[in-house]
This record gives sequence, C-alpha cells and structure tokens, in this order.
Amino acid sequence: MLKIIHDYTSSMSTNYFLFITLVFFSYGTQAGIYKHIDERGNVTYSNVPSQNSRKIDLPPIVVVPAVDSDGIEERITIRRENARIEEQRELVENKILEEEKRLNEVKNEYKDGVPDRLGSERNYQRYLDRVERLKEEINVREKNLSVLRRELKNLPEKNKNN
Repeated sequence: MLKIIHDYTSSMSTNYFLFITLVFFSYGTQAGIYKHIDERGNVTYSNVPSQNSRKIDLPPIVVVPAVDSDGIEERITIRRENARIEEQRELVENKILEEEKRLNEVKNEYKDGVPDRLGSERNYQRYLDRVERLKEEINVREKNLSVLRRELKNLPEKNKNN
C-alpha cells in the first residue's frame, strides 16, 4: 500500500513539473508578426522570427457583430419613400410660406380696399384699376394657399417601420 501512495505522489509531481514547464515555454511562443526586408528590398511578413526581422506591434483585432440583413431591401425602400415624402412636404411648406408672405404684402398694400394713392395715379381710373388688381391678387393667393394646404394635408405620413 505504501508503494502505491509513493508512485501516485511521484507521478503527481511529474505532472506538476510538466505543467509548469509547458506554461513557461508557452509564454515565449506567443504569436507575433515579424517584418523582414531582404537585400533586394522585398518585404516578408511572418509569424516566425528570422534573422534581421523586427516584431511589429499590431492593434488588437476588433470584432464587429454582423448586421441583421433580414428585410434590408424593404427597410431601404421605406427610408427612400420617407425621404421622398419629407422632401415633398418641405417643398409644399416652403410654397405655403412664400404665398403667405406675398399675400400679407398685398393685403398691406390693399389696406382693406382703401390703398394709398400713388403719384402716377392722378387719373382716378388708374387708382381703381390698381385696387381691383390688388383685390384679385388677394383672392388668387388665398385660393393658392387653400390648394397648398389641402395638398399638404393629403401627403402620406412617414412609414414608421424603418
């Protein structure tokens, strides 16, 4: 029985020694990249060091997870459609702002049907013609605004599934 215990402990110390030796030598064999330039100027990269080679320190490898590509075509289509809708919406909103600005200018000039008389309107009929043109322009601009606002209201909403 004593012999079995002695054999067991000696094999444990041998295994322990082998383990320590392997760990020690593994530190010296860590992977590295070596660059060697020969006399002709040829560059060689290797994981084995050679004469006149130098070790290159590389940044750590960055692993980026894969992008979920399921339904990518549908998402691209939705985003393009949303961009088109947004572009149309901005265009109509800008037209509305321009039309409102011009309408306010004409209304300020019209002054509720009693605009200031210009020096070139010594003839009263010219004054009345201008008043009539201003009144017509106000009506046209108000109709334009009505149409533009209706168009803006009828534009589709952006798709939320992107």
